[in-house]
This record gives sequence, C-alpha cells and structure tokens, in this order.
Amino acid sequence: KYASFIIPDGVTSIGKSAFYNCDSLTGITIPSSVTTIGSYAFYGCYSLTSITIPSSVTSIGDSAFEYCYSLTSITIPSSVTSIGDTAFHDCDRLTNITVNENNENYKSIDGNLYTKDGKTLIQYAIGKKDASFVIPDGVTGIGSYAFSYCDSLTSVTIPSSVTSIGYEAFDACYNLNTVYYTSTKSEWNTISIGTYNSELTNATRYYYSETAPTTEGNYWHYVDGEIVVW
Repeated sequence: KYASFIIPDGVTSIGKSAFYNCDSLTGITIPSSVTTIGSYAFYGCYSLTSITIPSSVTSIGDSAFEYCYSLTSITIPSSVTSIGDTAFHDCDRLTNITVNENNENYKSIDGNLYTKDGKTLIQYAIGKKDASFVIPDGVTGIGSYAFSYCDSLTSVTIPSSVTSIGYEAFDACYNLNTVYYTSTKSEWNTISIGTYNSELTNATRYYYSETAPTTEGNYWHYVDGEIVVW
C-alpha cells in the first residue's frame, strides 16, 4: 500500500482505472509528459488530499476523481479541452475548483466549474458549507450530477435562463427544502428536468413576484438584496 507515488517521466497517459480504489494513496506526482487522465483513474482514492494536474494534460476522463472524499481543491490547467462526466462526483470535501484563466473551454466562478461561456454549470464544489446558493443569471443548463450529494444546501435560487436540469443534478441533496425561481410557474413547467431529481422537485418552490401577488401561491422578491417571501 502506497501513501504516495511518483509517476515516472515519459509516461504520457494514466490509463483507465489505473489507481482505482487505491484508498491508501494520499499524494500523487504527475509528470509533465502526461497528456491524458483516463476514466476512473483515481476513482475511490478516498485518502487523496491533493493533486497537481500538469499543463500538458488535455483530457480528464469520466469519473476520474469520483469518490475522492479527501480532495479539497483542484486546479484545471489551460491545456484541458475535455472533462468527462462525473469527473468530480461525490468529492464531498471539495471546496474549490480553479480553472486557469487561459483555458478556452472551462472557467471557474466562485470555485465552481462552468463551461467557458458560463451557460452550463458543470460541477458545484459540494464540500462548501453554504446553506444557500444562487445560480448566476445566464446559466441555461445545470449538468448531470452537478449538485449530487451536496448535503449542506437547504435552498437554491434558479434563474429564468435555465432551460434544462440534468440527470441526478440534485440527487441525494437531502437537506434541500426550498427553491427560489426567478420567474413564473408556467415558465418553470417548461424546464426539462432529468430523472432522479426528487430532492429538487419535492422542495417547496417559490416564484418571483416584484409586486405583492394577487393570487394564492408561494412567491418571493428581493428587499435590499435579500430574499423575502411575500
């Protein structure tokens, strides 16, 4: 059982499942010769606390760091052009995902991972302890598994720009009980919501109303920048 491992210079690829369930591994050194990190490469490396992805890496495979429970932060270099599904799924201590500002495909906003145009929220850093989160205006898609297993969130504000919410995007967000939507009920009903999002759909939902509502229902508005329920 290795606590740390140095990948030799000259290695160009970390293969699929290379360190799969290596739960004793706390640190790994990746040389600048590596260009790809394969699917499931570090899946289930529960003790891995930190990793530096060199600027030679162009792709990170599906579930590459899934269930890396001890990982607290990760930096995506400018060279990365593709990040697979669930690459950082259930990293429950991950509080910060940083993306090099010169990356042409991805960016970080407040430590969360988005597409470069800011239209898709790919991964919320679920190790954050914030009880509420406001999804930025302009986001049109919430990716599959984006908030999955985030047990700190009790409320989320979803902008009217969102048109799709992916499969299991809010799965196992057991403490999520309130959703503030910035538009109407009819607009909400046009959103494409993937399966296994009951924590989201069962939460109490409030619709935005700038003025005091004249019909029954759950409504909210801003007062001095704070959410207030009518």
